[in-house]
Amino acid sequence: MNVIDIHAHIYERVAGITRGQPMASTGLGRVAIGNEEVQFLPPSFEQSRSTAEMLIAYMDWCGIEKAVLMPNPYYGYHNRYFADSVKRYPDRLRGVALVDIMKGQEAARELASIYDQGILFGFKVEVDSTFQCAPGTRLSDSGLAPVWDCCNQYHQPVFIHMFRTEDIEDAGFLASAYPNISFILCHMGADACFKKGMPESNYREVLDLVKNRSNVFIDTSTVPVYFDEEYPWPSSAEIIQACYRHVGPEKMMWASDYPGMLNHGTMRQLINLVEKHCSHIPESHRQMIMADNARRLFFDNQR
Repeated sequence: MNVIDIHAHIYERVAGITRGQPMASTGLGRVAIGNEEVQFLPPSFEQSRSTAEMLIAYMDWCGIEKAVLMPNPYYGYHNRYFADSVKRYPDRLRGVALVDIMKGQEAARELASIYDQGILFGFKVEVDSTFQCAPGTRLSDSGLAPVWDCCNQYHQPVFIHMFRTEDIEDAGFLASAYPNISFILCHMGADACFKKGMPESNYREVLDLVKNRSNVFIDTSTVPVYFDEEYPWPSSAEIIQACYRHVGPEKMMWASDYPGMLNHGTMRQLINLVEKHCSHIPESHRQMIMADNARRLFFDNQR
């Protein structure tokens, strides 16, 4: 079965922020968060970094044809490294852009300049890291509108990692207000759906949003981190199959969330979660989820 990964992270070093504190690579998969050192990646990541060459090696090893490089303020701002990596592996990689959306019009100008260069595409917003210095910020706030306007003008996709119940409502608002943007909801709705204490109705609302909005899609990654289960992660397989039953295969895309998910399973197991263990999904529809939808949306007629 063909495989395209729409959510993989690379960075020469961790240079992000979390819990209001800076993060930095140390070694053997560890990072420093303020004065504390934590295990961030498997110890085999000797320099606590995730290079393009390492990703390509995993792709070759596990039969992944192409990948979308996904940014996150959690790891730092790595547009230059993304662009260099895409230029080195143009047939394998595409890279998503990242700017500080909190800068409003200035961020929109920076994003437009990136799009005009024609190397990186799209935009990613991870609610927790992006808004941690202004936690009351909403995705629908008017101060962020210049960035959405830019993405809409350039017909660029937006990837959203939601954390709060209100993020679901805001994603629906954005999908309605910006019809030229394809919105991809990362991690099957992520913390907004599966974090402890979240209402069960949140996942149903996410599925309704994906089903009812022609420009909203969803990726299958990371669900196992929310459950105390070992591979083959039966709860995760059921969540993905429930999405399929509700919205069909056309809006779903496989993703690994490499390399962080290697703390929880192998790359082959992450592939098998959908390819083998979502057995209630017909094979032809699994192929759509594993590669065909991503190829159509992100790699055919690249702009």
